[in-house]
Amino acid sequence: MPFQDTEDLEDVTPVPRVPTTPERWLRKVFIEDWGLKLLALIIAIALWLGVTGQNKPVTLRVTGVQLNYLRPDGLDLSNEPPTTVDVTLTGSKEKLDRIGPRDLIANVDLSDQRAGERVLRLTLDRVKMDVQEDVKIEGFHPATIQIRLEPIVEALVDVEVKFEGNLPEGYELGGVSVTPAKVKLRGPADRVAALRKASTETVWLDGKKEGFNLSHVEINIPDPKIEAVDTSVNVRVDVTEKKRSDLHLPFLVRDNSPYLANILRPIRYR
Repeated sequence: MPFQDTEDLEDVTPVPRVPTTPERWLRKVFIEDWGLKLLALIIAIALWLGVTGQNKPVTLRVTGVQLNYLRPDGLDLSNEPPTTVDVTLTGSKEKLDRIGPRDLIANVDLSDQRAGERVLRLTLDRVKMDVQEDVKIEGFHPATIQIRLEPIVEALVDVEVKFEGNLPEGYELGGVSVTPAKVKLRGPADRVAALRKASTETVWLDGKKEGFNLSHVEINIPDPKIEAVDTSVNVRVDVTEKKRSDLHLPFLVRDNSPYLANILRPIRYR
C-alpha cells in the first residue's frame, strides 16, 4: 500500500467550488455593473417622485370666468349682475395648469325664480360648469349675487330724430317728419316704461340748403337691455331759407301829451 508524505498533502491547492445557478444570478444582478444599476435606480426614484408629485391634488383660483344667466321664460334681468366670477378648483397640477378663464363658462340657472329682486347664493346645484375629469369645483367668489327679474313687455314709443351739425347761415329747419312716427320696443318692464322716446342715429345738417329724405335710419337705443323690434325709420327733413331782416319804416304819430313832441315809431313788415 503506497504511503503519501504529510508534507505533500499540505502543498496541494484546494479546487474552488463552482457557484450554483442562484449564486451566479444574484452576482449578476447585484455585483456586476453596479455603477450603471445604481444610476438607473436613482433615475427611477426621481421619476416616481415626479409622477406622484404631479398627481398630488393642488388648489387653483381661476379669475374672470364668464357668467351666463339662464333666465326663466318671459322674464329678463333688469339690473346689471356680475358678468364674471372667480372659481376655485382642486385637481392635479398638470390638469389645472392647462385651464384658463376662457376655457370655462359658469351657467347660472335662474329657471326656478320669479319676478322681483333676489339674492342668490352660487352653489354647485345652481351653477353648472364643464370641467375635466378629476377636477373638482370648490367654490365661487363672490359667493352671492343680486338680481332683479322683470316681465318682458313691448311698447310703442315716439321717434325723435337726433341732429348734429349746423345749417349754413341764412337757413333753418322747416319741419321734420318720421315714418313710422312710433316704433316698437321690447325689454324689461321697468326699463321700457322709463324710456319716453326712441332716438335715431345721427342725422347731419352741415351744408344742407334744401330739404332731403333719408331711408332706413337706424333706431339707436343706448340701453342694452332694450331691443328695437322696429329697427329703422324713414326721415324727411325740410330746410328753408330764412326771411330777410325786418324793415323799419318810420311814420309820424302825434302824441296828445303836451310835454312830448312828435315822435317817430316804426312799423314792422315781414
